[in-house]
Amino acid sequence: MRNHQGLQGRKRWLLDRVTPTLGSQGRHGPSSQSLTFMRLEPHSTSSSPAPQWVEGRGCWPLTPLSTWTLPTVLVPGTGLAATLRTLPMFHDEEHARVLGLPEDTLVLPPASPNQRILYTVLECQPLFDSSDMTIAEWVRVAQTIERHYEQYHGFVVIHGTDTMAFAASVLSFMLENLQKTVVLTGAQVPIHALWSDGRENLLGALLMAGQYVIPEVCLFFQNQLFRGNRTTKVDARRFAAFCSPNLPPLATVGADVTINRELVRRVGRKAELAVHGSMEQDVGLLRLYPGIPAALVRAFLQPPMKGVVMETFGSGNGPSKPDLLQELRVATGRGLVIVNCTHCLQGTVTTDYAVGMAMVGAGVVSGFDMTSEAALAKLSYVLGQPGLSLDDRKELLAKDLRGEMTPPSVEERWPSLQGTTLGCGVSWLLSLSGGQGADALRSTLIPSLVCAAAQAGDLEVLQALLELGSDLSLVDFNGQTPLHAAARGGRTEAVAMLLQGGVDVNARDTDGLSPLLLAVRGRHLGIVRLLRAAGASLSAQELEGAGTELCRLASRTDLKGLEVWWQAGADLGQPGYDGHSALHVAEAAGNLAVVAFLQSLEGAVGAQAPGPVSPHPGGADTPQPASSMCGWTLAQGRIQGGQSREAEMDPS
Repeated sequence: MRNHQGLQGRKRWLLDRVTPTLGSQGRHGPSSQSLTFMRLEPHSTSSSPAPQWVEGRGCWPLTPLSTWTLPTVLVPGTGLAATLRTLPMFHDEEHARVLGLPEDTLVLPPASPNQRILYTVLECQPLFDSSDMTIAEWVRVAQTIERHYEQYHGFVVIHGTDTMAFAASVLSFMLENLQKTVVLTGAQVPIHALWSDGRENLLGALLMAGQYVIPEVCLFFQNQLFRGNRTTKVDARRFAAFCSPNLPPLATVGADVTINRELVRRVGRKAELAVHGSMEQDVGLLRLYPGIPAALVRAFLQPPMKGVVMETFGSGNGPSKPDLLQELRVATGRGLVIVNCTHCLQGTVTTDYAVGMAMVGAGVVSGFDMTSEAALAKLSYVLGQPGLSLDDRKELLAKDLRGEMTPPSVEERWPSLQGTTLGCGVSWLLSLSGGQGADALRSTLIPSLVCAAAQAGDLEVLQALLELGSDLSLVDFNGQTPLHAAARGGRTEAVAMLLQGGVDVNARDTDGLSPLLLAVRGRHLGIVRLLRAAGASLSAQELEGAGTELCRLASRTDLKGLEVWWQAGADLGQPGYDGHSALHVAEAAGNLAVVAFLQSLEGAVGAQAPGPVSPHPGGADTPQPASSMCGWTLAQGRIQGGQSREAEMDPS
């Protein structure tokens, strides 16, 4: 969705049809896709013709497979936009003429007195049945969203219901740093049928994407908005075809729209959208059953298989036969990654039973309460990331990246938090059950707790808060961020962790001071270097009295103080209040060591300061350079070489 030129207050979004279920189709086959505002031809490595996003002008045919096939079956047909134009609930033709909208753009009736939603329809040709979808097609969907990301406020993908849960899970991992609403929807009955769920599903998806900022890949069906990677299809006939067994809906639509705000993932940083198209395709799903032969398991785990989601009994249990466990140990020993998911609809994988613990001993990674669809998508994503060791991949699989699983409780993951007063407070706060009261309490107290942990250098508390999705950029009652607190206290490791978490390196407190200036005042040279490497710089306001301070340091032969200012990007030749520079003062006082030091730095730039040296005009209110994450990630990349973005900085 975007603000159309000249149309104030009207939102626009992209309707992306890849394997839609709203047109000429059966209860679980896809339908037509049509209309786009531009021609797009995605690259394809296969020998078959690549799908093309083209302008469509079709009707809504009910296309038989052939002229002689009986009975008639439904297959994808073209003409979605043409059909939507005939339905008043999807298009206000009179208002479109008044606005002079192009043919590829439709407009909904008023969603509220002062709001209309405009949308453009893209269609893929040839059309895909959802049962034929592969990772390659989902990559094209993600890349289409990426190309139009800045033009629209939200995106709706119409997809066949058979593999929609797989699609939602895959897209959730492909789209990193998503800050806009992406909704998948479809239908059990074609939209042109008299009794169809397609109209309500599509309209609901449009309104959710057009009116709310829910920065996730979602699935809308039967008046409920689910987190996409938590869903699974549970019914082949009923309209309530999808459920989210281990997470309540993000939103429910009735006479009113109820948004479960405490469930919506928070956007903790202002990073750019990153589309991960490198997904490992050699992953599989193995469902255990009583008496499964070890030879069958061995055959399934052979190369080229690189990762397997293994569906086990109950809470993650499986046969404890020595020959079967030996096959698992051999496979994991040669680098195959196996994720343990329960085949139960609800519940999580635990090690309560000895047979479950035996799985852990065989090198199997717990999938906690992930659906099989989410586990397959996550495994494909993690194995597709370059430059990671096997341990790195297993660590990512055990971490909640996109809200796809419920991680262990705070007490289970960080038992040592109970050893300190601060840790106990954080543990109690994070363990509160959901609700508006608990959410408000967390929002009030967490900023101060994070600042306290940063100032104390309590890395475990910071890591716990970071991995559980807390926003580490929020200010406390003093107006300072955790980065201010860590820089002031000289906590180098805490500063590094916060920078990896994506906090703003040039944030200003209520006095207009930056973390960099606080580090300079505290003479924390290592922190100054870290901040400068991440893009920090002193503002003009902060440099106003720097000349006088430099002269004072020169008169006292304070070489460390001068070096800290130099590393922070200050001009050591800046005059003081009387017009004399630090060099003049040192020469007059006979401080030869200072003179030699200043002369050696004359015209040089701080060795650890690749960021901007010149101050930013305008002080604290002036827009600062790109966020700290950019500079810090580049620095990490030079040191570690090739680690994925996820491994470096995304606890999600």
